Formats: sequence, C-alpha cells, structure tokens
Amino acid sequence: MAIYGYARVSTVEQNEGLQIDALKNQGCKKIYTDKASGSKSSRPELDKMLKKIKEGDTVIIWKLDRLGRSTVHLANLLEDLRIKGVSVRSITEGIDTSGNLGRFLFTILSGVAELERENIRERVNAGLRNAKKKGVRLGRKEKFQEKDKALIRRLHGLGDSYTKLSRQFSASRSTIWQIVNDAEKATFQDGRQTDLEDAL
Repeated sequence: MAIYGYARVSTVEQNEGLQIDALKNQGCKKIYTDKASGSKSSRPELDKMLKKIKEGDTVIIWKLDRLGRSTVHLANLLEDLRIKGVSVRSITEGIDTSGNLGRFLFTILSGVAELERENIRERVNAGLRNAKKKGVRLGRKEKFQEKDKALIRRLHGLGDSYTKLSRQFSASRSTIWQIVNDAEKATFQDGRQTDLEDAL
C-alpha cells in the first residue's frame, strides 16, 4: 500500500512549495505536481499518478479543489478511485474517503455534481436550439469559433464521445479530438477556461 501526493498550482508563477511540504509531512514518498488552471483538461502528472495507483493505495492532496476541475469532475474522479479501492485524504478539509465522514461527504458531493451536470446539459441543449434557430452552423473545423470549441469541450466533459460529437457537429472525429485536447489554444479568462454560458 503506497501513499501518493498530488499538488497543483494555477499558474507557472505560483509556488507549489507549501503544498509539497505539507504532503511530505503526511508521509508521501512520491508527489506529482501540475502547473495548470483548475479547468484545464490536460494535467499530465495527474494522469501519470492515476495510471500508477492501485487497490489499497492512498492519494493525499492539500485541498479537494486541487484534484478536480469542477464539482462534476471531482465527483467522477472520487468515484473511479473508490471503485479502484483507493482512498483520498484532503489535508485542509480533514477529509478521508476511507472513513464514515468521508463517505458521507462523497455522497453529498455526488448529488451536487449530478444536479450541476443536469443544469449544464439543459443550458447546452438550450444553446444548441438557439444556435440552430439563428442559422448558426457548427460544422467544419475552419468555421469553428471559440464558442463552438467551448461547447464541444463542455459536452465532452459531460461524457459525450468523440464519435457522437463528430456526428453532432458534422466534423471528423480527429477534428473533435484536436479541439478537446488542444489545451494550449483554449481560451482562458482570469485563469479559468471560458464557460459555455459566456461563450454562447
């Protein structure tokens, strides 16, 4: 049973030293660190850690918001780790998903995430209907505007596959993949990726 630490700071200018020191004090021998916005899709060090951990391991973080990009993403990630038999411990909030309180919090978090997911879907669908009424074409790659890309990223974050999105937007699967994964070209405002609501 191994103990892993994960730290994240929002920008390159920030110093992750405080988080790392706290994780070391908790007994973390291996610490993965990303420097990225919380809403940024690509977090290579987190991906590496998720591939490494196994049943019985523990992941320690400074705060819950260091781990998830959103409430929905955090709830999904915690559920995946629970199924895998991995516990998560948050230093600041004093939460441990292996305990009763941690499991109770997870239940509440999952409910909030589900509500948020449904609200986002309603806004996405309303935005699509509104765009169609206005004659907006969401197809070919060269005609994609930032609002279209934000819409595609949000739908993918909600679970829509590349294949489904390629049909919906009349674009190739590789085009959709590039839009979702091309983090360097994603638009950010105040360190956060542009929300679908703003884009529409």
